Amino acid sequence: MSKDPAREPVEGDLVAPLDEAEARALTDEIRAAIKGVKAATGRLAAAVRRAHQARVWVTLGYPSWKAYAKAEFGIGRSHAYRLVDQAVTAEQLAAALVELGLTSPAGDDALLLGDLSGRAWREIQNRAHDVAALVADRAAESGGTPDVEQLRALIVRAVDEVRAEESRPATPEEAVPTVDDPDAFAHWEGTIALRHAPAHLTETEASAALHVAGYDTETRLTHAMAVRAFALDGNRDQLQAFRAALDVPEQGGHGYSRQHVVAGRALVEQLQMACWRQGMLYLEIAPSRLPDRAAARVLAAAFGEDPQSITTAERVEVRRYAITGDFQAYEEWENRALARA
Repeated sequence: MSKDPAREPVEGDLVAPLDEAEARALTDEIRAAIKGVKAATGRLAAAVRRAHQARVWVTLGYPSWKAYAKAEFGIGRSHAYRLVDQAVTAEQLAAALVELGLTSPAGDDALLLGDLSGRAWREIQNRAHDVAALVADRAAESGGTPDVEQLRALIVRAVDEVRAEESRPATPEEAVPTVDDPDAFAHWEGTIALRHAPAHLTETEASAALHVAGYDTETRLTHAMAVRAFALDGNRDQLQAFRAALDVPEQGGHGYSRQHVVAGRALVEQLQMACWRQGMLYLEIAPSRLPDRAAARVLAAAFGEDPQSITTAERVEVRRYAITGDFQAYEEWENRALARA
């Protein structure tokens, strides 16, 4: 096939124009290169994950993981941790596929999962089981056992669906679960805890990270670890144990019993759920992209109030709680407001 006569080389062109066959060949080459990069990134993430688990920086004499990553690879701590998180998500997805009978324990995970970009892995973090469930559903719909290539395509499709679901604006019904849905609230709390203690951390590391982040009492830390586990993989054990107050003695030394603690924790959860629900409603009116001052003006206009009123200030604080999950900050504000009243 000849070159396009309407497209003659012009000054500044780096190469001569390509005909259709040449353009297709170059496109295929680029596609193959991208696929190779994705596969290599997956292998890199797995290797970094193993290095982190083995604490190789200690063996090699570095003072920290950050120093090791910078000196050996020229990457920052956050980049290294993103690779660790990617590997963790890949491990979770591979295990979920095995659990659903879609792959064998001895399967080639790299072959199946090598079509996903680093961004895709980040966007399905903590959603590996959802992706696997979608793959299983699509495989069942096809009415047969998928081969390797079909399974790869199903995985990519399922990942795309989960990513689209994550980016789709929530409807008011979805954004504001009812106050009577403690599991939905606990999952949201768990996603907040995961911001401070990502999935790749061990239990000890996660506990330390949460303590630094402000979960600074034994009760708050126990609860944060419980909801983190629930959001991470649906494990209810720690959450049920916390709600049953199994971390306190049957009879306390100050006249209280475990039954009193259970009742108290249930009341606290109901109060926080109510604040969360209100905050989510206010976020429908004043989205999270707005700073507090702008949000105050929007909320005041919506409710016909003074932007400087205590009621508007409380709405802004509840809205901030729905964004950050920091109920302690709301309590501190409420205490200051009551002291001024």
